[in-house]
Parts: sequence; structure tokens; C-alpha cells
Amino acid sequence: MLESHRVLNRYVVCEYLKILILGVSSLTLIYTVVLFFQKVNTFIRYRAPLYLMFEYLLYKIPEVTLLWTLPYGVLLGTLLTLGMFSRHSEITAMKAGGISLYRITLPLVFIAFFVSLLSFLGNEYLLPFTSQSTQYLMDFKIKNERPLTFFKNYKIWYHGDHCIINIQLLDHEKEVLKGFTIYQIDDRFRCTQRIDAREAKWMDGRWRLYDGAIRDFDAAGSDRATPFKERDLILREDWAAFQRVERKWEEMSYTELRTYIQRIQSSGYNPTRYLVALYAKVSYPFLNVIMVLIGIPFALKTGRSGGVALSIGISVAIGFGYGVMFYFFLSLGKSGVIPPFLSAWTPTILFGLAGIFALTSIRQ
Repeated sequence: MLESHRVLNRYVVCEYLKILILGVSSLTLIYTVVLFFQKVNTFIRYRAPLYLMFEYLLYKIPEVTLLWTLPYGVLLGTLLTLGMFSRHSEITAMKAGGISLYRITLPLVFIAFFVSLLSFLGNEYLLPFTSQSTQYLMDFKIKNERPLTFFKNYKIWYHGDHCIINIQLLDHEKEVLKGFTIYQIDDRFRCTQRIDAREAKWMDGRWRLYDGAIRDFDAAGSDRATPFKERDLILREDWAAFQRVERKWEEMSYTELRTYIQRIQSSGYNPTRYLVALYAKVSYPFLNVIMVLIGIPFALKTGRSGGVALSIGISVAIGFGYGVMFYFFLSLGKSGVIPPFLSAWTPTILFGLAGIFALTSIRQ
């Protein structure tokens, strides 16, 4: 009996992996081609050489695979594998041999857990590197822009006109730079003035600073500090210039993002939107398991009557439904309507419960 179970596991796993690899590869290729046509105008406008186009798309493949195609490839593989078993009456033969549906589909669940682990590790170690590389390629190699910003010690640094600006956090909704410091530099690269402010707010076409101090430095090296509650700041850069400098959460690993949140909290700022992203980094890879739980009952109910087209249609419908719910709840969490943990996990939990309920309703 034990040997027959091993043979069954090996057979189910091999058939599933073949379809899974083919499905994920096909979806990744389709998404990459679509991405190329989305960027082709940019490539042409800046006369990007062919090798840079190829390099850009190559760095984009991990993001496309891990964030866009892997969960739906897992779902499609589940539907096609079990659908094939049903059409060839293999499910019936297995059940006649005393093997339950739960036992038949158990290897798929284990594979999904393994894929979820690989997805999390890819998000942790691979995706931050490739995301930064694609941004670097697009901005500095293709568009030939001068690098003005960098991210160091979990702070944003911006090189402006005769000044260097340090920012702790960007608030996109309120158009506020929090933890703002600007160093005025002369032609000899000597700091002549430093302005610190708790917030720099863009309002009515100008910058307004709150709760800070101005320190003026003379040639002898002495300084004079002048505190202020509110004051205007003349700066060439407007709010749009700073919208691009924030390091995206996709470019940070789970560990880096958690450390960044701790820095923000210790500085007295609200890290809600980053907490949502932190929880999403865990909940989203777990979607691979949910897709298997949802796919099993669909595959067994439509296996004999359906084909590849129906399986693809179901995958698209379920994927679209989850995507809409996932990003809707993320937006609720980032705006503070619901707690960050619930915003990241509610869609996954709801779809998981739906999958478990559908799975338990199948006749054994």
C-alpha cells in the first residue's frame, strides 16, 4: 500500500510540474511581450540600443513571474492536471482503488506550499535587486538622466541646485516631506546653512516648513541657530520632483522594510502604508496555496465537460476577482480605514475559506 502511494505521488507530481512549468513560462512570456509593447515608445524616443531593451526585460522577468504569473500558473496547472485526470477516468480508477480525493490532491497542496516558500524567498532576495536594476537601467542608461537621489541608512538623499536634501518619509496624500533637512552648499562645496524641519509641506505652489531651526555657518566655522514654528522656503524643486525619489516597497526585502518601519516609528511618524506592504509581502506568496484549494473543486466539477479554454477562463476570472479585492483592501489599509494586517490578509483568508468550503463539499 505504501509503495502504491509513492507511485501515485510521483505520477501526480510529475504531471502537475510539467503543466505548471509550461503554464508559468507561457504566462511570463505573454506578460513580457505586453510589457515590451508598453515600453516600446520610450525605447524609441530615447533611442535605446537593443541590448539595453533585452537587459531591461530580463531584469523584469522575476517581477513578472513572482508578482503576476506564478499564482495564476499554479491555478491553471491545477485545473488542467486534474481536468486531464478526470477526462481520462484516472480519478475514477484511483477512487476505485480505495484512494480518496483528498489523498489524490495532497501532493498538489505540498507543491503549492513549496512554491509559496520559493515565492517569498524570491521576493526577499531576488526582487529587490532586479527592481532597483530595472529602475537604474530606465532612468540612467536609457533616459540618460543624471542621478540625483540615493537611499542610504534608510533615508532619502536628493542632490539639488547648490543643496543636498535629506528626507525621512514622503506622505503622498498630504504632499508632505517629513523629517526634512536641507544643506546649502557654496561653490567650494562648503556648507553655509542647514535647515531642519519636522515637515515640509507643498501648498499653493511653494514649500512651507514647520517646527524647525536654521543654522548659519560662517567662514570661521562657528554657527548661529534660529528656531522657527513656520516659514517659507524657496526651492527650485516642486512636489513632482520628489515624487520619484521614494524607494518603493518592492525594492526592499521583508527585513529591510521591517527595519525601515522601525526607523519611521522611532522618529514619531506614521508607518501605516509601509505596514500594509510588509504584511502583503507574506500574504501574497501564500496565494499559491489558496489557488490550489480553489482550483481542485473547480477542476473536479468541470473536468469531464471542460477543456483548456474553460480552464483558462476560470483562471482569468478567479485571478481578476482576487486582484481587484486584494488591491482594494490594500488601498483601504494604506488610507487607515482598516488595520494594515487585515487589509493584507483579508482577501487571502476569504479566498482560502471559499476554497476549503468548496473542497469539503466534493463527494469523496
